Amino acid sequence: MTSFPPPRAPHNSRSSLRSRLFRALAVVGATLVLLCVLSMAAVTRLGGVLGLILRENYVSVLSCQEMNEELERQDSAVLFATSGRSDIAEPMLREHRAGFAKAFAREAANITLPGEGARVRRVDTLYREYASQVDQVLLQPREARVDGYFKSLLPRFNAVRREVTAIRLINQKNMEEADKEARRVAHRTLELAVLFTVFALTLAIWFALEIPKTVLEPILSFTKHAKKIGEGKLDTSVPVPEVSELSALGEALNRMQEKLRAYRDSSLGELLAAKDLSRATIASMVDPVIVFSTHAEVLLANAAAEATFGIVSGDADLLRRGGIEIPEPIAVARDAVLAHGQPLLPQSLAEAMRWITEDGEKYFLVRGSPLSSDDASGAGVIVVAQDVTRFRRIDALKSDVVATVSHELKTPLTSLRLATHMLLEDSTGPLRSIQRELAITARDETERLQSTVNELLDLVRIEREAGALKRAPVSPTALLQEVLSAHLPMAKLKHVTLEIEPGNRGAPVEIDAEQITIVLSNLVSNAIRHTPEAGHVWLNAYMQGANQVFAVRDDGDGIAPQQLPRIFERHWSGSEPSTLKGRHGLGLAIAQDIASRHGGELTVETEVGKGSTFRLSLPGVLSDRAAQ
Repeated sequence: MTSFPPPRAPHNSRSSLRSRLFRALAVVGATLVLLCVLSMAAVTRLGGVLGLILRENYVSVLSCQEMNEELERQDSAVLFATSGRSDIAEPMLREHRAGFAKAFAREAANITLPGEGARVRRVDTLYREYASQVDQVLLQPREARVDGYFKSLLPRFNAVRREVTAIRLINQKNMEEADKEARRVAHRTLELAVLFTVFALTLAIWFALEIPKTVLEPILSFTKHAKKIGEGKLDTSVPVPEVSELSALGEALNRMQEKLRAYRDSSLGELLAAKDLSRATIASMVDPVIVFSTHAEVLLANAAAEATFGIVSGDADLLRRGGIEIPEPIAVARDAVLAHGQPLLPQSLAEAMRWITEDGEKYFLVRGSPLSSDDASGAGVIVVAQDVTRFRRIDALKSDVVATVSHELKTPLTSLRLATHMLLEDSTGPLRSIQRELAITARDETERLQSTVNELLDLVRIEREAGALKRAPVSPTALLQEVLSAHLPMAKLKHVTLEIEPGNRGAPVEIDAEQITIVLSNLVSNAIRHTPEAGHVWLNAYMQGANQVFAVRDDGDGIAPQQLPRIFERHWSGSEPSTLKGRHGLGLAIAQDIASRHGGELTVETEVGKGSTFRLSLPGVLSDRAAQ
């Protein structure tokens, strides 16, 4: 049975939904534009205030800090000279006088505050007097230099430093005042933004409550009839509302019903609809999609696959004769799914395929899945190449930033380590007990920070070389001896005994020696760090079934049981009363990752107060004949 649509309302009696929405949204749009303009103005003003801070005062503060540092180093050089080490003092004095002059010139060119110029001239006068007096004292006999230092040089040194500090303080005060102004501007901006946001939200809520009254009933009617169409009830016509846009939709739905009724009478229509739907779905995907038959023929390739790889429908030989090659990762995924009947899913960005396009270098993660079918052999394979170029770049940027920061930290860290070690040398003079304790603490902390930087660099290198293990036969004995030699100075410094336990080391193992050395070095350094003075750390290697086991054992603090599940997490460190205090969480995470890449595992046995034993178990031990 076929019913006819209800009579249509006269066209001139309909109101346009577009005009209603336009009027409703115009007010909200105007409000948002006003909010945007006010925000831009406030941000511009705030930027000006911040720029003023950096331009007028920041340079002066840095210059004063540098002048004080250079002045203190000149004072140190004078002390070297008074102690008879003129060979160290003279080049040191020349270097830091030049540094002071450079910092002073920068400050003299950046006078922006009242009274700052007078203080700069005062610094110049005092420093000239100080430098002149230094030269005079150094010309005196060695016995008279100490007296000249305390009577003449030290008061002038303090006077110059006071004036430089005063210049720095007035600049800092001005920066604090400018910061308060910036905060005030930001607070006012926030208040205005909140006010206009509340106003805009109020309008939006009002429109959200009013607009549905105009369109809700026709839409509910359309939804009701659409459900009936979805259930196959195609004999009821859709009422046509008076709103012009919705009336066109009602008429379109009625026409669609008529065509669906025609399709319903033909099974061919249903098949075509299903085929068109599948093609439209694949064609609409932005990533390259290729459908292969069970004979490796290309049944379907969307526009993205054609534009990126040049793949079109056809068998493999036909494509090859046409100069079109299936990219190897896509062919590998296709063949693996056809062979095993299981989806092929990449595990990380490191497995992405690199491809050069007209737009430049791109990376794709290739996924393959079997197409289900009643046939036992299946219907084929669908391969999707997901564009992960942006994620690869973000990952590479992250690694570059970490590597750059770590490299930049190495040079100042080396200087700090040298300085702390020199402080503890007898050649630099005796230290009081509290001074020695502070120097030892500084030395230990710089060593720990150096270890952190090295582990960050190891982490970046391992991530960049993901999946690229450089395996080669390695003797366990030679590997243990190398690690022992590298950590003996650290053990002696801590007064910890480091030795290799006797026993059969087993046959050579095929591993990446550099990465396994990183694991063992991390375990040994952790063991030394958490073992008290007069303690012991033992290294061992032995066979356990078909696996080669490397063990690091200590009689140190041990690890609390509640912390064991988390010790291999990145960037986690225990807190009091944890016996893991001071660990930064990178080293063990890196060690665990390297062990996993080798197909092995890293385990720990521990008891609080009695020590810990870390075991690295690796498969793939070579026979003696294969090793030779």
